[in-house]
Amino acid sequence: MRSDATTAATQDFVRKLADQAFARSAGAPLIAGNSVQLLYDSSDNFPAWKQAIAAAEESVFIEMYIVANDRFGREIRQLLMDKAAAGVKVCLLYDWLGSWKASLGGFFRPLASAGAEVRAYNPPTLTGGLTLLGRNHRKLIVVDRQTAFISGLCISSSWEGQPQAGIAPWRDTGLALRGPLLAEALAAFADSWASCGPPLDAHWLDFPTPIAECGTIAARLIATTPSTAHMMRLDMLIASFARRTLWLTDAYFMGTSTYLSALKQAARDGVDVRLLVPRSSDIRWIATVSRTMYRPLLESGVRVFEWNGPMIHAKTAVADGRWARIGSTNLNISSWLANREIDVAIEDETVAGELAARFLQDLQQSTEVVLSGHKRTPVLTQPRQRQPPSFLLPAASHAARSSASAAARQAARIGDALGAVVRGTRSIDTSEAAAFLTIGLALLALAVLVLLFPWLVAGPLAFLLLVSGGAIVLKALGLYRRRNEKKQQLAATKNNLKPPAPPAG
Repeated sequence: MRSDATTAATQDFVRKLADQAFARSAGAPLIAGNSVQLLYDSSDNFPAWKQAIAAAEESVFIEMYIVANDRFGREIRQLLMDKAAAGVKVCLLYDWLGSWKASLGGFFRPLASAGAEVRAYNPPTLTGGLTLLGRNHRKLIVVDRQTAFISGLCISSSWEGQPQAGIAPWRDTGLALRGPLLAEALAAFADSWASCGPPLDAHWLDFPTPIAECGTIAARLIATTPSTAHMMRLDMLIASFARRTLWLTDAYFMGTSTYLSALKQAARDGVDVRLLVPRSSDIRWIATVSRTMYRPLLESGVRVFEWNGPMIHAKTAVADGRWARIGSTNLNISSWLANREIDVAIEDETVAGELAARFLQDLQQSTEVVLSGHKRTPVLTQPRQRQPPSFLLPAASHAARSSASAAARQAARIGDALGAVVRGTRSIDTSEAAAFLTIGLALLALAVLVLLFPWLVAGPLAFLLLVSGGAIVLKALGLYRRRNEKKQQLAATKNNLKPPAPPAG
């Protein structure tokens, strides 16, 4: 029989091992002494942002995917202009693709004229090539190096809905953070800022004394950059470590086969796995693709719910009532591998309990998806509301969109089936005979088209090679130029160090 001391020592060892696994997966240490306030929707987040910026005395650093030229965007711009004119350090880093309309429309020029520093992340360039696919998807505001706001919300009135048209605000979650973790948040901003130009002055990152603890919450700040996959590894780890519950809310769910397998295995092991996603999305095709993943999840015991409102944009996870994640990362490859994202992983029963309670509240405004019929087809427990034809959306167009959605779902199913055959990653069911027949016929038809019309392949391939080759050549020329400049600088330095020539005679 084991002694209490042996049991305690074992538990302590397991706890340390788990902490090491989390730290290595997230690429971030667990830091104690923080305070966290959960903020829901634009009704909580937007007033908190405005109040903090209006009260700023030293600095405002913003890293934001979308800054829109709308009512709320102009309101934030005016606050920042006022602060910059008053001598407050204002730095705004926006993503060019997310904010392209505002950027091309000159929205940021008045802000720069007022004294703020404004930079665009990854604007299109001749040497950029496919790097345009990697975006800065973070939503981070740091005020006076004392308070950080991290969320899924952007600086845009879209989150406020359209009350005059009866469109409810978007459902989203954010937080206000104070404490020692602020140093990590500021370092994350500085890293992104330096990727787009001269680095932030070092004194903004130097705190004369360690940031004082202002709470009891231990958390990790996970600031991912392209290809680090920190958040992907952490999400996989949480799916593996969850013992009782794992409740996920995601705006653009397109999990990889590996992540789907982790969720299915957790559900088979008795974990209460629930997934809340939008029923209608601002990016319609992503919601369509998400639905192609329902069947295997449902068959494994994962419960899937669709939000009844216009859009749920939150990216949250809560596990076992003691671990929570809030931030900008969606459960898809783009967020995991291509973008800059920022999330806070919290290890605190109070915060996790509040987020779990909010998740259950959200389920009351959602509809569960279940398997129905002898074919076990995923269906909603309540029918999806169909948008009636209108002057702007006639019946023919509505039917065309429905057909396009069906085609997208079929294409996704075909892709999954083809991957299963090529990789041999799962057994094939007889119900997939139609999908494989479609694959075979499609490949045969494609072969005939390529034989008859070779330009169908040659044209797009030549364009891709032209763009990629041109970008690489321009990049190489730039590197040659920089190398020559370094050589010239080195030669000039050596000449300055030579002793003066002796006088003549």
